[in-house]
Formats: sequence, structure tokens, C-alpha cells
Amino acid sequence: MAKLLFLQNMDYEFVGPMYISSMIKNHGHECELEIGHETKDFEEIIQQFSPDIIGFSVMSGSHNWGRKIAKKLKKKYDIVTLFGGAHPTFFPEFIKEEGIDYLIRGEGEESVLEILNAIDQNKSFKNTPNLSYIDSEGKSKHNPIRNLRKNMDDYPYPDRQLYQTLDKKQHRQVRNVITSRGCPFHCSFCFEDAMRDLYKGKGKYVRIRDIDKVIDECIELKKNTPVEVIYFADDVFGMNRSWLYEFLERYKREVDLPFICLVRADLVAADKEYAFNLAKGGCQSVFFGIESGNEDLRNQVLKKKLNDEQIVLAAELLHEAGITFRTYNILGLPDETLEDAFSTVELNIKIKADYPWCSIFSPFPGTELSDYAMQKGYLSPTFSVEELDKSFFLSSQLKLPHKKELQNLQKFFQTAVLWPWTFPLIKQVIKLPPNFFFRAWFGIIYFFVYIKSEKRNFWETFKFAIKNYKHVLVKE
Repeated sequence: MAKLLFLQNMDYEFVGPMYISSMIKNHGHECELEIGHETKDFEEIIQQFSPDIIGFSVMSGSHNWGRKIAKKLKKKYDIVTLFGGAHPTFFPEFIKEEGIDYLIRGEGEESVLEILNAIDQNKSFKNTPNLSYIDSEGKSKHNPIRNLRKNMDDYPYPDRQLYQTLDKKQHRQVRNVITSRGCPFHCSFCFEDAMRDLYKGKGKYVRIRDIDKVIDECIELKKNTPVEVIYFADDVFGMNRSWLYEFLERYKREVDLPFICLVRADLVAADKEYAFNLAKGGCQSVFFGIESGNEDLRNQVLKKKLNDEQIVLAAELLHEAGITFRTYNILGLPDETLEDAFSTVELNIKIKADYPWCSIFSPFPGTELSDYAMQKGYLSPTFSVEELDKSFFLSSQLKLPHKKELQNLQKFFQTAVLWPWTFPLIKQVIKLPPNFFFRAWFGIIYFFVYIKSEKRNFWETFKFAIKNYKHVLVKE
């Protein structure tokens, strides 16, 4: 049978590779994963496992690392390289890079299985849907996208054994589960609209799993791993209220593990029982996006469709239910003034955000908001994905009047929200030039907010942070 080896450079369990691994293993193929940073970190497993394909699941930013490793390994071992994930999906011209043989765009379970079946039968797989490659004439070839699988529960449960290499390094008490795929909202800074366009006419985009299957997966996870907290990693958890309330009742009775999830403030505010039902089901913490404290900017530019009243009410209901919450915020947005940025801090203070989180706007080409930034002159019309920072915590790439202050404010955002008495001082400090000490302070506060919001073990997360801090605080 054919063999697939995933390589990645972060000590983290991603759901995508686990779904692909379970799919191909259920059909008799083999799959393993190794985590490392340099080519030497992967040589032993390549020699022992002898894979037919080396796979990379990459986002924009990590694609540079994947490209570098693929190029070196291909020269040494002449193994087929296959890239999937968000970056190849939205930037298929990535196929032109040296060392990259094939891309899979969109959902990859069935296409990867088709490829391995063809390899096993010594047949060509170049007609596989979702596949991109360079043809014999040197032209980029992008195959049609296959229909979305209507029933997500046709897929086997994610292969939790795939990340056994992490078990040797970490006590992973928080594990990811998804109950749905797809998001029905249209935020201008997100790729969801581009994904919907990719799958236009290919089936229902938002799909919610059967309650029985999700409960069964959680029970298996509880039996077979040292899980203590489940993170429901949906784009928006519990979009269907009747599904959610039935699920929560059964989850508490049959699984009875604390969980965390991502919601929307308007969903919480729309039903006073929403937060209390989450709490009764075992929810410890939720995450939701505010993005900007300026309501006009949030709704007219970001297309969030979320007003201040809903945010404030959601916070009140969550506090009453005993659920802590993380807020997502963005600074350095197109049309944002320094006063707008201050209002984002002030709104987080007002709602007493337990775990404020803030990034600098990252202008991913192809999103509506990045197109808007180009039209308004904040961003060069020739800006490309290769110019993006690998981290959205470092600097802004927009031409903004108060760029220095906005970059610095992001470093002190969490401090200002958690200790409001510091905010007047921070307004003065951000006038200084950006520097290492600001980044270091941000790293320390970010670490403590992260472990508390995601219920992580301190020492395990500390080791992870030391090993992976470059992904957040250091430019390429």
C-alpha cells in the first residue's frame, strides 16, 4: 500500500492532517507525521518509513518554510511533494515554486485517497479533482473542484495517533474536535467568501455533524487519550440553536468534560438561555470577535454585522453564566484612526474581557478588506502574499498616519484591558519607537493570557513557547 508522510514545523495538533490520515488508513494505506525545523530533523523517518509522498499542510506564512524544506528534500530523495491547506487553496500559483510537485485545493480527504490509490495501482493520478500541477508544456494545470461531501460523518474520526510524536514531548490535555465545517458569515477580512466561491455549485457549504457521531468521537477521545478539556474548533460553534441545546444536554450526560469554543456575540445576545445552556453543558470559556471598537468601522468596512449593544449584552450574559471569554481584536485597519484604536481598548475594558487578544491587520491578497486597502491607497496595488509577515503580531504593512503608535498599542493592548489604570500611561509610551522591549513585554503577557484562556498546562505551554516563539515574535 502507498505511504504518506506529513511534515510540519510547529508542535501543535491540526485537525486537517488527522482527517486525511484516518481516511487513507481506513483504505489500507499508511500515514505518519514528523515535526521538525531543518531537513536533518526528517531524514531518519524518511529513510525508515520510505514514503511515496511527502505532504505539507500550510497556511500563508508557514508556506515559506514548507517550500524551503520540500526543495531540499526533493533534491536529496527525489520524493513526490504534495501541498494542501489554506495557502495552496487560495494561492494556487504556489505550484510554480521549485520543489513542489502537486497542490490540493480545498478539502483534501477524498483527493488524497484517490492519489494514493493510483500510486498503489501504478496509475496516473493527474486527473484527480482539486489537484494542481505543472503539465508537460510547463503550464499550470488546475483540475476542477469536486463536490463537497454532503454528510461529514461519512468521514472516519480524526486519526489521533498521527501526532503520537507530540505525546513524547507534551501532556496534551486540550484536544480539538470539530462539529461543523464552513461559516455562513461574510466578514471582509476573512477567506470564507473566497472559499464559498471556490465551492459555488458544489453542494451545501455549511455542514453540521450528527450529534450521535460527535458524542461518540468525544467518548472515544476521553477513553483513549489523557484529554481534560475539549476545544470545539468550529468557525462558529452552535450555529443551529436546536442542535446545540440537544447536543449540550447529551454532552454533559455522556461525556462530561469541560470545553471551550468560538461563538458570535450576536448569537449569545439573541437568547438569554444561550450562555446558561453552554455553562450547564460544561463550557468554561468562549472566544468571540469584536475586531474594532468603532461600530461604523466594524460593520461598514469589516462587514461584521455586530453592534455595540449586542457585544455588551453578550458579555453580561456570559459573566452571569460564569463563562470567561476571549475577545478577538484587530489594530491597523484601513480607515482606522488612533482614536478608533483607543475605542477598541475601551470597549474591551467596558465589557471586562477576561482574555483580550489583539493582532495587527494582515492584508491577505484576495480578501475583500485587502482589496479595499489597495483601492484606498493604504496598500500597494502590487502587494503580494510573499510580502506578508509570518506573524500578525509584529508590524503593519499599510500606509497609516499613526502606524508607529498602532503597532506599539497592539503590544500593550492586553495590558491596558487587564489593568485599565495603565491605559493613560500606555497612551504616552506608544509614542516611542517600536523596540525589542515592547515585543518582549507583549510575549510575556500573551503567554499568560493564552494558558489561562485555553486551560493549558503552564510548564508544557512554557516549553512550547520557548521552542516556537519565532512563529510569533521574530520576522523571517
